[in-house]
Amino acid sequence: MMNRAPNCRGQATLEMAFCLGLVMVPITLALIGFAEVSWTYHALATLTRQGARYAGTHCWMDSTGSNVVSWMRNNAPAFPDRPQLQGGGIQIDVNYWTHDLEAHQSVPFECSGSCSPDCVPDSVTVSVSGYQFNHFFPEPLQVPSFSTTVEIQSSGGDPETAVSNP
Repeated sequence: MMNRAPNCRGQATLEMAFCLGLVMVPITLALIGFAEVSWTYHALATLTRQGARYAGTHCWMDSTGSNVVSWMRNNAPAFPDRPQLQGGGIQIDVNYWTHDLEAHQSVPFECSGSCSPDCVPDSVTVSVSGYQFNHFFPEPLQVPSFSTTVEIQSSGGDPETAVSNP
């Protein structure tokens, strides 16, 4: 004769359902949410570095860096809110600087022309700000601003032809 525990049918099924419903599913969703936040953070940080590199190697066109902003919007890495970036919902700022060596400070660069050897700033700062991550969370998560500063390397000039390109 078999010894069976009375009224214990389905206990393992119920325990598995509780474990999945109360532990495993929330942990899985939290990991997916964290992965998406990390992906977005990495994409915006990468975009800022790439934009600064682009600005450092291309001509100064105007004080707003319109050529850099349009390049960044067109060449943004894939991430969930890329359409928001391309549509202008995420702020991209480009600031050019001249270094005052005597005062040990950087001052905003000013020039009356564009893309010429006379209009070459010393450095550029590219920043991305104003982004709120609003997936998986009841309240939007304010992502911090990203900024990268690099020295102007060639101002878009081709060393072989001595021609500057925008």
